[in-house]
Amino acid sequence: MEVDLGHSSGKNHHLISYNNALELLFGLHKFVTLNDETITLENSLGRVLRGEVKALIDNPPADISSMDGYAINSFDDKLNGILRVVDVSAAGTPARAQVSPGSAVRIFTGAKLPQGSNSVIVQEEVTLIKKSEISINNPEKVSPNENVRRKGTDFIEGTTVKPGKIITPKEIMLFAAMGHEKLLVKQKPLISIISIGNELTKPGNLHKKNQIYSSNAYGISSLLRKLSCEPVIFPIARDNLESIKKSLDKASQNSDIIVTTGGASVGTYDLVKTAAKQLGLHLCFEKVNIRPGKPTFAGYLRNVPLIGLPGNPVSSYVCAQLFLLPLIMKIIGCKIDCPIISSAKLNAKMNPNGSRQNFVRANIVNDGGIRIVSPKDKQDSSLVKTLQESNCLIVRPPNDNIKNIDDLVDIIELI
Repeated sequence: MEVDLGHSSGKNHHLISYNNALELLFGLHKFVTLNDETITLENSLGRVLRGEVKALIDNPPADISSMDGYAINSFDDKLNGILRVVDVSAAGTPARAQVSPGSAVRIFTGAKLPQGSNSVIVQEEVTLIKKSEISINNPEKVSPNENVRRKGTDFIEGTTVKPGKIITPKEIMLFAAMGHEKLLVKQKPLISIISIGNELTKPGNLHKKNQIYSSNAYGISSLLRKLSCEPVIFPIARDNLESIKKSLDKASQNSDIIVTTGGASVGTYDLVKTAAKQLGLHLCFEKVNIRPGKPTFAGYLRNVPLIGLPGNPVSSYVCAQLFLLPLIMKIIGCKIDCPIISSAKLNAKMNPNGSRQNFVRANIVNDGGIRIVSPKDKQDSSLVKTLQESNCLIVRPPNDNIKNIDDLVDIIELI
């Protein structure tokens, strides 16, 4: 399948803006077809809802008591006297007797109101005279619907939840309350992650001189697992064309998306793109006018979207959120804008920005309802600990002016 993605020629290496790169990237979703599948409710966490979910019942299904006490009729003219307790209503075991003038029913939280009652007097407001006789302490204060949860207050039969949501524990609780054991969801995209570099070794291996532990794939994989994906971490590919081509060839045969990190360590000779081009890669963009993440590229290999992320750990993780997640959200049909941009007040001065759009690691806190953001002092793209200590990115447009304390800035919260 050939799709016009506006890809650049082999000689055109100019930088494109982040927004333009996203537009081109979204064209890649045409290559991925995911079916819908029915799964059990307990296995639905993090999946994308595909079918409309309708409530099978009213909730609550009847008028019920919100407190332990006595069900009475607030209009009973005998409330200022002694009331006979004629029955007991407990959750799941409703009273058989009805409330008639001069009577009450002992009732517990969650129990159905007996016929003839319209209010519940809490037990602290009642004096027990005999085993089956009570008096209300302040009958003049009794009113209808007191301590009563009316039928359908939460939701009524037929209430719907529209598709396109990522299912959270709150949705699971709601769907269970609505009476559903199974849900229709989108299949998980299979995403292959290939790390490239002679210097890399797998965590857990004996560390040798001049080696570093491979971390990028693990951060990206964990990120993807939170978003209804099935990531597969490939063995580390080495800095040679044959090793990279072998991994890409295998990934292209059984992946919905391929993600690479690193692979440009031999001067300006970009091994990943060279290897991918030899296998038939069609590029849609090669470099992006951002910091970090300038070397990010994307295209399709054998009709499989391929995103090439930088090798520096911070760059790869940040760019996974800036590029990979928006594409995945579009593919899985999730109706959430990604990335979500909001604003916060700056609590430190920032120098003018350069010609590249800059995503600055920072921390945001809520101070009395005001969101305050603090940029990190160290911004080197190899500093994994600094990334771990950050919870957002300050978005700075190209050639942005000086920013002063209390200026509003755009932010993207990190996952």
